[in-house]
This record gives sequence, C-alpha cells and structure tokens, in this order.
Amino acid sequence: MTFDAAPEFIKDVKRLTKKWRSIPADVEAAKQYIVPLYEQLADVVDISEYRREFFAGKTAAILHTDDTVEVVKMRLDVAELGRNDKVRVVFIAIRSNNTITFIELY
Repeated sequence: MTFDAAPEFIKDVKRLTKKWRSIPADVEAAKQYIVPLYEQLADVVDISEYRREFFAGKTAAILHTDDTVEVVKMRLDVAELGRNDKVRVVFIAIRSNNTITFIELY
C-alpha cells in the first residue's frame, strides 16, 4: 500500500501545522487505521468486519464508491486539539494499484 498526497493536501498540512504542530505526525498515525481497510494484515482480523466497524461510527464515511476507487472522509485525531474539535481528512483509495491519495485536510 502506497500513500500519496495532492498538492492541495500538502498546502493544507503546512497551513494547519502553523496552528497545531502535531498535524504531520497525526496524519502518519492515521495511516495505520487506513491500511487495514484495503489490505489483509493478519489472519485474526477480517477486512469486511474491520470495514463494517470502522464506517459504523462517526469516525469515517464513504462519499463515493465504485469498482476502482473509493472516496472517504475521515476524522483525524489531533493531539493538540480538545475532544470536541476535530480535523477532517479526505482521501481516495485506488484499488487497482493499492494507492491511497490524500486530497484535502480541513
């Protein structure tokens, strides 16, 4: 699984890092939750079960899906924010070449 970032996402990270310095580390930490959505990591956890639980709560929502791509909006836990404030990250998962492209951070 490879991760990529759109130029707009890089600008968003840079802008928000001025306010909350932990944003780059928080984005890196979010990757560990994204990978099991599309890739089998262990025999213990089933992808379909993990996906069902992940998208059942308020953590993430699928905005668009088809056979090759999936657009997901996800809450990003930021270490320097309070419990009520959240940052959102939007990414595209391209299933054909196992690529996750981060699009927007707000």
